[in-house]
Amino acid sequence: MRKYRKFIDSLRIHVRGGSGGMGYPKFGGVGGKGGDVYVEAIAGETNKIGDKILVAKGGAGGSPANQFNGQHGQALNLTLELKLIADIGLVGFPNAGKSTLLKAISRAKPKIASYPFTTIRPNIGIVEYPDKRQISIADLPGLVEGSWANMGMGHKFLRHVERTNLLLYIVDINGFKMGPQYPHRTPIENVILLNKELELYKDDLLDKPCVLLVNKMDDDKTEEKLKRFLQEYSDLAELCQEFPEEMQPKRLVKFDDIIPCSAKFNMDSVEYIKKRLRKLLDIYDDEINCRLTTTSAVKAEVDNKLREKSKQFV
Repeated sequence: MRKYRKFIDSLRIHVRGGSGGMGYPKFGGVGGKGGDVYVEAIAGETNKIGDKILVAKGGAGGSPANQFNGQHGQALNLTLELKLIADIGLVGFPNAGKSTLLKAISRAKPKIASYPFTTIRPNIGIVEYPDKRQISIADLPGLVEGSWANMGMGHKFLRHVERTNLLLYIVDINGFKMGPQYPHRTPIENVILLNKELELYKDDLLDKPCVLLVNKMDDDKTEEKLKRFLQEYSDLAELCQEFPEEMQPKRLVKFDDIIPCSAKFNMDSVEYIKKRLRKLLDIYDDEINCRLTTTSAVKAEVDNKLREKSKQFV
């Protein structure tokens, strides 16, 4: 018996408009137009229910212009692509610890292993708080260098980050090497490359609220690496100039927080992340509401909250 995938984020369908009716030459009768085919939204948060789009036109009816022969409707193949809706999307290269974090922070049970690409399709985890507030987190397949050009999971991954409210970038404090043909990338290089991949795919993704998680702070040796990373991050603009031109982002992402953690071994850091993410989401919601309904004075107060930096959690 064939085993089907549990998660389907694209669907190919064939559509055909109706054929026009035959005319009646003897009496000059004109045939009716064939039926059109529409795609209509019946549910969703950003597609308004009832919105529809014409995808295949029906054929013209028989008339003197076509010797009273009804015309065939348009026929074409369509690919429908799902873009996940989640509060938070995890962004990182393979083996950065995204699935480990999702498992630790939510009720999801993603596949976890010590080799890259254990996540090959999106996983959704739900973080539930004592007051029953819930936040959805999407763990997406790891990026590779060139994802913007559809290498690796490419666009299958990147399209899913478009409809999240916050992006959680995750880097391994020890750096990452994807394969023998790739150089070892330091944590700061991974940040720059992630920045570049999203910029090349869709520049406005850099405007999304975002937080940087420095993962795998598992022992005392990583504390020195963290100090070096934070120093390099403070000089990020200058550091980018040392990279090859094709790796340099034209615009740097601005993180609202940088949080060190050990998703695998330090549950205190995981609990801190849960609380911090909730607070930031609430602030972002306040900012949006402020822009729409409140005075500039209140907006300034919200902006000040956004600029607050959390204590470094090591």
